[in-house]
Amino acid sequence: MSKPPVRKLAEQGIFGKPPNHIATQVTDNVPTQLRDDDIPGGKGQGRAGRGTREGDAHRSLYAKPETFDLIRRLAFETNTTAQALYREGLFLMLQKRGHVKGSDPEDI
Repeated sequence: MSKPPVRKLAEQGIFGKPPNHIATQVTDNVPTQLRDDDIPGGKGQGRAGRGTREGDAHRSLYAKPETFDLIRRLAFETNTTAQALYREGLFLMLQKRGHVKGSDPEDI
C-alpha cells in the first residue's frame, strides 16, 4: 500500500496570494509608519552624532587581502573596529602633514 501524495505548498495556499489580495487586506491593525522626526536620532533632527555614517563621504580602499586580514586581527585584538583603525591611520597621515591640529581621530 503506497502513501497518499503530499500536496505542494503552493497548492496548500501557504505561499500563494488570493486573487483579490488587495481588496482583502485589513488596515485596522496595521501600525502607522513613523516619520524620521518621530524616531529619536532620526534624519529630521539635525546632523547625525559621532559614530554614524550619515553625512560622511565614502571612498573605497584597495589593498592586499593580507593587509585587510591584519587590520581585522588588530581590531579584534584591541577591541575596536577596522573603521576606527582606518580613521586613526588617516589622522596620523594628516597630522604628519600639519592638517589636524587640535582634533582627534574621531573627528576625521
